[in-house]
Amino acid sequence: MATAIEQIYQMIWDHEQRFFRELAQQVVEKPRLTIWRILFPPLLIYHYRKIQEHKADLETFSKGVLRSKILAMESALEEVTTGKKDNGYKSAFGAKAPETAPGELRLRNAQIAEVELLKGHYLRVLRNQGSTYPTLIRKTYKTSGEYRRFLTELTQAEKAVQKEVLHLHQTSEPAQAVSRKMQEIAKSLRDAEVKTFFG
Repeated sequence: MATAIEQIYQMIWDHEQRFFRELAQQVVEKPRLTIWRILFPPLLIYHYRKIQEHKADLETFSKGVLRSKILAMESALEEVTTGKKDNGYKSAFGAKAPETAPGELRLRNAQIAEVELLKGHYLRVLRNQGSTYPTLIRKTYKTSGEYRRFLTELTQAEKAVQKEVLHLHQTSEPAQAVSRKMQEIAKSLRDAEVKTFFG
């Protein structure tokens, strides 16, 4: 039988996966089935391939945005179960070496700041008791305003990471458009979440 901490950890993980699956489905556009694809069977094969690519893109997108959440959750669980401070997640972002380019260093620092913010959140949630994720959030944050403050800080941390990624690795306009869309949809989903959790 799972311990109370493991059950809470699973509730957090389930929530994060649902949230980012929903985000991915709204950000990553699904190929449309046109009348031409129906009327001309070889195009149906093309459409099937595009649907398979879409599913793979959803999975890749979700894994990418969940990476910091996974690192933060695992570190928080380690601290709660052992009682010892854990900084092992920092190694996932590479060593802070003197020869590291300034842009890479800014990205690394932004990623670590995001993980630390999330880890603090997860530590708070893991130390509470509740049978559902919304109950845990209400016990952790007491008011919708307090929870919104955390979500605002999280949004700022995510934007800082995205800004550095866009600057260093994804400089195209389509990548920037996807980033903006992702931020807008995440805000909308989080606003709905606050209403659901706090009424």
